[in-house]
Amino acid sequence: MNHSGNKEWIKRIAQRVLSLPPLPTLIAKLIEMIDNPKTNAKSLGKLISTDQVLTARILKLANSSFYGFPRRISTVTLALVVLGFDTLKNLCISASMREWFSDKDIDSNFDMSRFWEHSITCGVAARMIARDRGYMISGEVFVGGLLHDIGKLVLKQYIKPEFKKIIETVKNENLLFIEAEEKVIGISHAMIGSWLADRWNLPKRLVDLIAYHHNPKDSEKDYLQSAIVHFSNYLTRVAKIGNSGDNGIPKFDTDVADSLKLKRNKDGSVNLDYYIFELREELTKAETFINLIQGKEILESEDKEIKNKKIAHVSQ
Repeated sequence: MNHSGNKEWIKRIAQRVLSLPPLPTLIAKLIEMIDNPKTNAKSLGKLISTDQVLTARILKLANSSFYGFPRRISTVTLALVVLGFDTLKNLCISASMREWFSDKDIDSNFDMSRFWEHSITCGVAARMIARDRGYMISGEVFVGGLLHDIGKLVLKQYIKPEFKKIIETVKNENLLFIEAEEKVIGISHAMIGSWLADRWNLPKRLVDLIAYHHNPKDSEKDYLQSAIVHFSNYLTRVAKIGNSGDNGIPKFDTDVADSLKLKRNKDGSVNLDYYIFELREELTKAETFINLIQGKEILESEDKEIKNKKIAHVSQ
């Protein structure tokens, strides 16, 4: 594709992203309230209670063994006290993204379940690294890790012919996804994802993080946050958890290792075995949260309830 062709495509994709609907009203309002320091659990709980599915998810998470609360939590307000606002924000945005990008088209070259596995794992890794690093906004980097590749889903769902060509280029030329998309359309999923995040009025640092997760040095708002997600993405790929469109390992900015004070081997290389082990432990701890993002435990509970009603009906 020639240079002018690339420019035209960039313009068309930008216009398409800007024409996408805003976030659902409830989710947008929740994020706005959570980011307001004057918001309390009672007022937030009142809004959440208007959505039965979200209410069920929050109560399920608060009563999970991960939090170990000594008695059953039956109100959203108490659940918010136990979980904290950051966890609520993570759950809301995560579940919303799953529902928003629920394209049913089956593509044997792009497995959506493995894409979400990669994205969620990257979020868990980012939160783990942020916490170990003593970074105060671990909840925000979780969302950043989760959404870092959201631009790929914009391409898959709304720019389908070119997305298919990108996937074919990845396969036929053994390229990374980011290399193939630059070749086909002249712009990366990182920039497309940042446009969408900006369209949804997500925090500017989150927009910046998505834009620069492959090149954190160019970050304009928070280099450290971008560096955390950069390493989290690399770690998730090295650990071979999930898949986001190619089987390669992205380039790793070695300056990030110094900035994050990552653990090293005797030869000076980053101790990836240590971080992979820690990540798998973290994923085990966060299993309930991960299942709730994907709606798995809610569906299982609903199935059991339906079965119990059928059994009761038959026995009458």
